[in-house]
Amino acid sequence: MASFSFCMIAKTAVFAFISFFFAFTLSEGQSVPAVYVFGDSLVDVGNNNYIDGSLLKANYPFNGIDYPGGKSTGRFSNGKNAADFLAERVRLPTSPPYLSNTSDVFLKGVSFASGGSGLFNSTGQGFLRKTLSLPQQVDYFTTLHQRLVKQLGADGAQQHLSKSLFVVVIGSNDAFAYFESKNNKKVAKVPQEQYINDMISILQELLKQIHSLGARKFVVSGIPTLGCCPGQRHDSSTEECNHATNDLAIKYNQQLASMLAGLKSDINDFNYSYFDSYTTMYDIIQNPATYGFTEAKAACCGFGKLNADVFCTPLAVYCSNRTDHVFWDKVHPTQATARLLVDHLYTGSHPSVTPINVNQLIAL
Repeated sequence: MASFSFCMIAKTAVFAFISFFFAFTLSEGQSVPAVYVFGDSLVDVGNNNYIDGSLLKANYPFNGIDYPGGKSTGRFSNGKNAADFLAERVRLPTSPPYLSNTSDVFLKGVSFASGGSGLFNSTGQGFLRKTLSLPQQVDYFTTLHQRLVKQLGADGAQQHLSKSLFVVVIGSNDAFAYFESKNNKKVAKVPQEQYINDMISILQELLKQIHSLGARKFVVSGIPTLGCCPGQRHDSSTEECNHATNDLAIKYNQQLASMLAGLKSDINDFNYSYFDSYTTMYDIIQNPATYGFTEAKAACCGFGKLNADVFCTPLAVYCSNRTDHVFWDKVHPTQATARLLVDHLYTGSHPSVTPINVNQLIAL
């Protein structure tokens, strides 16, 4: 009888623990009603699939080889990217591409991110190259906001948006474009300091615009170690990082961190988590074994020197040990790296994230 009672008590305790666990995780997920994503190919989940006349797409093999179903989805990755892993963290489905259905209200969030895009409208544009610049993405959000207000009412939309996360991952393509223009004799040269100032100024105004429409919780990423990606090492006889590209990223990130702190000071209900992706990626690249990687220089998919002669295409070759590689192609990280970056973003501390991480941001 005593044994029976003890078993009943034990079962009750286990049941109570399980109930508490699921209640806790459910409430945690419900604290974020939606995730709105703005940015470039690091978080694009397929918007570029819907842009006619553009080659800036990843909806072909071998991209997506490790994504559920093994099919390419428009993600510039062997599988999931940072947007997917952040959605998993807040227990929401991945925010779908806005261009997949421009009439939807997307109550659980949407992605405006577009591969090749930048802060400048000119970034990523050219012959057979079309993308959604960040200003265009914010314009689309303005249109979506009107539909949210119509469906939820002004107060309901405000409450919904104030609890949602607004993710902004942008700037890398602008950095690449600066050096492309610098090497183009037909393009007027802009001093790097002015170029960075212009980038920051555009982003600041766009963040203010998003805030004016109801956003209160921002997740903003700096520019990663672009100079250390395979495509940049490829052009070096010693396969070293491109210091000029990294230097621009560092200077931009410093101004970005300062600008965000200024917005927080000027706007009381502007809350943010800044992710220093440069510092985190640099540590991964310099100490790959610490993070479970064995290859931090060469791309997994491509061919030629460092597998970085071209991007990942059906004509490329790809590695079988993809979890060992930091980079998927000549620019983009592997699924394994993206997961690691989101882990740092979500629960990390200074210097990876400041002034608070995403988990803390959600709790505000």
